[in-house]
Amino acid sequence: MSKSASRRKLSFQIVSSLFIVFGLGLLALTLAGHNAIRIVDQSALARQQRMASRSLAETVASIPEQQRSATVWDDAIRNIIARDEKWLDLNLGSWMQEYFGHHESYILDEENQPLFVSILGEIRSPETFETRADAIAPLVTQLRGTMAEASAGQDDAYEQLAEVAVVRPIRLSGEVAFVSVVPIISDTGEIPQLPGTESLHVAVRYIDEVLAQEVGQAIELDRTAFQSAPPDEDMAGFAVTDPAKNILSWLVWKPHQPGMDLFLKMFPALLMFGLASGVVLIWLVLRLLRVSGQLEAREAQAQLDIIALNEAREKAEAADRAKLNFLSVLSHELRTPLTVILGFSRLGKNLRQLPSAKQLDERLKLRPTDVSDMQASFDEVVGFTTTAMEKIDKSGEHLLFLVNQLLDYAKLEAGSMKADPKVCDVEQVVQPVVAQMSILAEQKGLRLETSLRSSLIWADVTRTRQILINLLGNSIKFTDSGKISVSVTETESQVHIDVSDTGAGIEPEEIDRIFEPFHQIDSSSTRSVEGTGLGLAVVKELAELEGGTIKVHSEVGVGSTFTLSLPRETIASLDMAV
Repeated sequence: MSKSASRRKLSFQIVSSLFIVFGLGLLALTLAGHNAIRIVDQSALARQQRMASRSLAETVASIPEQQRSATVWDDAIRNIIARDEKWLDLNLGSWMQEYFGHHESYILDEENQPLFVSILGEIRSPETFETRADAIAPLVTQLRGTMAEASAGQDDAYEQLAEVAVVRPIRLSGEVAFVSVVPIISDTGEIPQLPGTESLHVAVRYIDEVLAQEVGQAIELDRTAFQSAPPDEDMAGFAVTDPAKNILSWLVWKPHQPGMDLFLKMFPALLMFGLASGVVLIWLVLRLLRVSGQLEAREAQAQLDIIALNEAREKAEAADRAKLNFLSVLSHELRTPLTVILGFSRLGKNLRQLPSAKQLDERLKLRPTDVSDMQASFDEVVGFTTTAMEKIDKSGEHLLFLVNQLLDYAKLEAGSMKADPKVCDVEQVVQPVVAQMSILAEQKGLRLETSLRSSLIWADVTRTRQILINLLGNSIKFTDSGKISVSVTETESQVHIDVSDTGAGIEPEEIDRIFEPFHQIDSSSTRSVEGTGLGLAVVKELAELEGGTIKVHSEVGVGSTFTLSLPRETIASLDMAV
């Protein structure tokens, strides 16, 4: 997992944990608050329903009381007997409708027949009651029965009858109304009345906006009204039913919701608290992310430091091993020619034992056979001396070559060796090297073939020839039979000098290591079995110094090709250089 992915995962864990904690807390608080609001509002609604029901009952119960203000009165009995329609209207008709809000008033005789009818403040014909008779008859019958029970066994039951009334909601001509029936009796008891002969007063009050307001104002309900349909979600209410529990209407109102009201009043404060909590949460998240980022950065830096220390240690160990290997191989390279030189030098000491000229003269006086033997010994010594001098000379040259390579490598490593490139013809650079190295190739029985062409390059002539000498020398050294070839090709921006051989080839895993100083491997099938010395290491450094590259392609059992690529120049560049 990458560092960015790890940080995103850590950040997600921190943020999600905080949001879960705060979210669960907020959810718990919300649920608890909502439940509390619901309980408070439900309790308040139940209380409002009880109060509204009681208020309606009290308002309806007040209708008989309003009637008794004029029906429990001796004058009412006298004027009924006198059939004084005007007095009846002023006291039992239009006055009750205007003052108490009744809509209709009826006076019934002992046969329950209408004597007086007043509707909406106007005196009407008694026959008008016929449309109401069937609906009101059950109430009249109930009242007559109640009056009979109250006056049973009483000589004068006016006090008991003064409290008798029947009030009930019914439908009249498709409308719902509260109908109250009370007896008209003497308030003094001085007017004798036979039980069952009392006149009755019927008051009709339809349910309307005025009645709804009276009910609501008594208990401070808002938007109280009667309607035929049940209340919707925003309203509260209860059904108005008849004795058979048939729903006649609904009393509805806008419920008081103290819990929700309190919430709405506190909402600005809660909103500010929520915003403040959100700011604190965001600050805390950013702070934690910053801290986690710092910790992660420190951890990453610590890991980088550990990696750097390990790499430095490995490089130091590799450098120590390389130095040890370098010194070991170098000592081997130096010891070989030195052994030859010292060996032949020590053998040369035996030349001191040769006879002097006087001794030779004396020995020449010996027999001819002795002279012949002595001449053979002398020739042998001369031949040995010649061979020894040649070996010593070659070993000295090898030592000189090796020391020069060491000097060049040291200069390259120190950065003190400089190139002096200029525009030159690649064929003129390569040809002298080929002529020089062809002698060595012929001595080993190898063919040196060339395929050269004239092409301008930007190179240091001396360094380029040194590279070619090393490449050709390396190919000749590790090729036992076949040929060595040198060819020149060019591309748009480079000129390529290929040095190929038919040697044993190089193992693929060793290709990248052959440019290491004195690289050696234990594979008998490769060209590097004897070690590469410093030649290829110097070749690579010199090529890079000139702005070129050196590449190698090799196949085991087929041979190897080293390609030196140098910058190509044009005729215009040559003219400018001249």
